[in-house]
Amino acid sequence: MAIDFEQTSSFASGALSVYQMIRQYGVDPDEILAEAGLDASVFNVVGNRIESDSFCKFLQIAYEQCGDPGFGLKSSDFIHPTSYHAFGLGLLSSSTLCSYLMRWERFYACITTHATMQVRDDPKGALLEYRFFGPGDKYPQAERIMRDANLALVIKYIRFMYRPDYQPLKVELLYAPSKGMSALYRQYFGNHLEFNAEKNAVWVSHADLDKQLPAANAELARQNDQVVVAFLARMDRANIPAQVHAKLIELLPSGDCSKTKVASALFMSVRTLHNKLEKEGVNYQQLLDQTRNELAEQYMRQDNVSISEVAYLLGFSDCSNFSRAFQRWTGSSPSKYRESFMGREQTT
Repeated sequence: MAIDFEQTSSFASGALSVYQMIRQYGVDPDEILAEAGLDASVFNVVGNRIESDSFCKFLQIAYEQCGDPGFGLKSSDFIHPTSYHAFGLGLLSSSTLCSYLMRWERFYACITTHATMQVRDDPKGALLEYRFFGPGDKYPQAERIMRDANLALVIKYIRFMYRPDYQPLKVELLYAPSKGMSALYRQYFGNHLEFNAEKNAVWVSHADLDKQLPAANAELARQNDQVVVAFLARMDRANIPAQVHAKLIELLPSGDCSKTKVASALFMSVRTLHNKLEKEGVNYQQLLDQTRNELAEQYMRQDNVSISEVAYLLGFSDCSNFSRAFQRWTGSSPSKYRESFMGREQTT
């Protein structure tokens, strides 16, 4: 994946968490901000972004000034769900660990665009892989801080949502820790830890992936996803499919999600919208189906949301139209899909 580091950015609240942590080391965080070419005013507006070079420079200087090899791991303690606004709240509203991991992949650009999270399936389990695309030779400690903080955060939230004693199937890290730091890494990542691995990844067993999470809330997840998708669409205004996806999530419950309505909401004609989508190799109906399918499966995994409510939330005029569409998407009726999912829950 080719990424221009100079065009990437990170959510300012990630730097704010580090800023708040630095004081515990008796170091002045404002001096570190200034050295990185920043000042505390960057934290004053929710959603502010920091250019990646300045962000990584800030992390690198913070590490050098604080002198703690466990700096990255410990910084995850200062990152709360609201630190990442709607993205964090959406994560905690996930219905299953599978949907939780997929949110990390789909919406990670909300946190930063100079690294990615990717979900992959494997016979041994599902893994969420972290990849950094910045100049590691220029900011080696910044790379490690971000890796440690983000992977530790993945596990921290699972323990909060699922069970406090959760142990991932395995955690792989590219680098070995500093001398004497292995115990701290095991405290954050669990006992199944592999250093000097070929990648950075958290592994989740297949048995855990589809278990219903106690705090699951499909409607709250949808609302927060809508905010994140709209935020990402604003970040990349050239990405017309992303903007359409965001508008569809917003408009579906109203029942009026026509191409005309979406085009108007994006301040363009229907013909212009059609042409722009055609250039991207997609059409409006495909995006509508994709968005409805994605949301439908999330809703159907929660037995406290009736099928008629799901049909309404997805903008269908009646349950029969929704049922036919769901059968086309999944090969199963809504009721059988739910029965099958709940049956897996009871046997795992």
